[in-house]
Amino acid sequence: MYVRNCPRIWLAAGTIAGLCIVSGAQAQETASLHPIPAAECQQFAGQIQGAIGFATKASEDDFSDLIDGAEGRSCHIAGSAANQSYGAPGELMAKVAAVFSAWREDPARSADGPGGTEKGFVNGSRIATVEISWEPGPGANCSDTAPLSACNITPQQKMWNVIVDIVEKTGK
Repeated sequence: MYVRNCPRIWLAAGTIAGLCIVSGAQAQETASLHPIPAAECQQFAGQIQGAIGFATKASEDDFSDLIDGAEGRSCHIAGSAANQSYGAPGELMAKVAAVFSAWREDPARSADGPGGTEKGFVNGSRIATVEISWEPGPGANCSDTAPLSACNITPQQKMWNVIVDIVEKTGK
């Protein structure tokens, strides 16, 4: 079950594969991730939808904490929309981050690029990750051979994607 985290070449050597299985099992034993209660998840989805101005949907999904390898399920909130006036991912992130203003920002869970941005927030045993990205939307004419950042389109031609995962970490 935990072998999927090991490089395929290592699977040929039984001892190394055994180490990978043990290491994955140890991560599972040390911490477990659970979604926040469904009612709270729906509440966050409504707050995020209000902040960004387009529809979001709350569900439950698999989640892996890239910081310590813990795995489990999350409150998963997602929304996509074109015809928005956001010029850059940071503008949309600022609106979503306001929903988590009472949480502490976790720099270890942050990354930025021209096509997207990620931030992490922590509040006690809870972790929230926010991913904002864009891709060419309806009516956009971008080259398949050029980087996305070279696509010169209006903000309204961008398809914006927002993904928020919120988990409660239990264990060590």
